[in-house]
Amino acid sequence: MIRATLSQIAAVLHALSPAQDIEFHGVSTDSRQVSPRALYIPLRGEHFDGHDFVRAALDNGASSFLWDQSLPVPTEVSHVPHVLVTDTLQALQSIALFYRRELGVKVVAITGSNGKTSTKDLVAQVLSVQFNTYKTEGNLNNHIGLPLSILRMPENTEIAVLEMGMNALLEIARLCEIAQPDVGVITNIGEAHIGMLGSRENIARAKWELIESLQPGALAILPDDEPLIQDLTVPPGVDVWYVGESPEAQLQISRYHPVDGGCSFVILPDQLTVNLPIHGKHQARNALCAFACAKFFAIDGTSVASALGKSSLTHMRMEVVELSDTLTLINDAYNAAPSSTYAALTVLQELPCDYRIAVLGDMMELGQESERLHAKVGVAVMHSGTNALLAVGDYAQYMVQEVNESASFQVATAANITDAWPILQSLIQSNQSIGKTVILLKASRKMQFEQLVILLKDFFMH
Repeated sequence: MIRATLSQIAAVLHALSPAQDIEFHGVSTDSRQVSPRALYIPLRGEHFDGHDFVRAALDNGASSFLWDQSLPVPTEVSHVPHVLVTDTLQALQSIALFYRRELGVKVVAITGSNGKTSTKDLVAQVLSVQFNTYKTEGNLNNHIGLPLSILRMPENTEIAVLEMGMNALLEIARLCEIAQPDVGVITNIGEAHIGMLGSRENIARAKWELIESLQPGALAILPDDEPLIQDLTVPPGVDVWYVGESPEAQLQISRYHPVDGGCSFVILPDQLTVNLPIHGKHQARNALCAFACAKFFAIDGTSVASALGKSSLTHMRMEVVELSDTLTLINDAYNAAPSSTYAALTVLQELPCDYRIAVLGDMMELGQESERLHAKVGVAVMHSGTNALLAVGDYAQYMVQEVNESASFQVATAANITDAWPILQSLIQSNQSIGKTVILLKASRKMQFEQLVILLKDFFMH
């Protein structure tokens, strides 16, 4: 993590030198979670002002703080080393840029409607074969989280793998000003955040801000099946590698097939066989992005395949749990959008079993498209080889409105997970005699489907 003096930071921020100069270790914006000797940076939100918690931050171990110069410094903390700044958020971002430049790291930046975190995990896994690699913690991928991620990098970091999220145009452009990526990866263009951006075209433009930020000598890794980005202009001197399944792609997936515990495929033209311990062709595509990054940094292909063979993903992302001899859970409940739900349904279809249950919850931030896109997902379930759909949440009715219930396809709705649990129990128990059952859990974070995971584990694993 960053270690610097207040006078260094004052110089970076073009602020007055502090009355007292000390070295701080690390940065925090949360007064409750301050590391010893940290610099506390108070931020303002809609319902809080971090300046109100400076005393608490100091009590919890902070050694110094920044302060908005438009506010009077309280007498009780005025004796503590501090720097006056014009904007504390901009200061956080500027300090992150300073630290990124100080370390001289290479940066791989990843964005996309879905698959950012999975791809980040896989890229970090393969780059760690040869380099001291750091990756975004959790989903710290916005205008606050990304600079905090950078500031937490160990001083020996050689490559940083950073996730970039957005809710509006120009947000990724700002993140790129801070991170200055050497490699830009777009996983896909889906419908996530369509409620905020209005169209997939606008989503594509927002994601493309990552590619527009790249400098000569950098690499853009792009999906081969997205027409919305194929005619967009790449900056001069930036190399482009398309990845996917088409013959035109520079790196291709070939001979993909599901295997016990994951999937297997060959990467062309390198003729490299990968046995990935993660289910789904969409995860194979994410692994292909990781291979592209490793190839750019000249890591031996055999070592990359070996690293991918040992890979794992962040919790609640395509996590397969054997609840019993006859019951398997696919826990993909971290988040959901239409495209990621279709991908999860493909995995549900691939796993060998006798009965399949899809438990799907609301997908957020779809705006005026919410009803149509939830209905489209319901139809996809009906045609996916799934035997039962349990739709949960405010949009459950739309998910089932175009679905035809039959002897081979059961449909149920629930307002929330409390109502869903007895229905799910009944579906499982009434079909236990059929043989092996696989359950898919998929919903946006707000639905808190992890509670269903706990209930299932408590009921069937104890």
